[in-house]
Amino acid sequence: MISTIYEFLEIIGTVAFAVSGTVVGMNHRLDIFGIVSMAVVTAVGGGIIRDLFIGVIPPSTLQSPFYIIVSIIASVLTMIIAVATKKRRASLSRLKITQFYNFVLILSDAIGLGIFTIVGIDSGIAKGYEHNLFLIVFLGVVTGVGGGMIRDLFANQVPMIFRENIYAVSCIIGGVIYALLLPYLNHYLTMLICIICIVTIRLVSEKQKLNLPHIEY
Repeated sequence: MISTIYEFLEIIGTVAFAVSGTVVGMNHRLDIFGIVSMAVVTAVGGGIIRDLFIGVIPPSTLQSPFYIIVSIIASVLTMIIAVATKKRRASLSRLKITQFYNFVLILSDAIGLGIFTIVGIDSGIAKGYEHNLFLIVFLGVVTGVGGGMIRDLFANQVPMIFRENIYAVSCIIGGVIYALLLPYLNHYLTMLICIICIVTIRLVSEKQKLNLPHIEY
């Protein structure tokens, strides 16, 4: 049962991150190969970095390319939908189109963050590090934000986690809550609380334009 739920969550997270990578690729007017590549690195990049930290070599994603295939399919379907709705979008203002794509990007990114933070923490626990809170939360954060960092670097921009909104911090908060509640609550309930926490913080920070302080120099 646990494995089935995990596979389902990982598929949802993979699709969500692949969609966000695809949207960034289309916004930067990449070709089809570039867009698909952006989707794949966004979806599996964080997991690859996590596996390298915990000594899984080759990374599990490369041993079994199932999630790479899922991300490619999600990217292609997103592009098809974008092309199919092109005429309909032509009647909308550029501002509304931009707002829609930004909403899709933020929502899919938030869902991916929540799910992959859990996956990263549980990967650390499975390796026997359940008593090392710092390490397992770190693995959760890396899994959650790693793909987005690679995506932003590919798009030639400073990674989002370093410049705007409560991004990585939402993973840290949700990850700590998850790790602390896990021994006391039902596993499914703890996963749900963590995902809701991360997604809510991410969306609220975007909606209210909340940022960590900047240093003017």
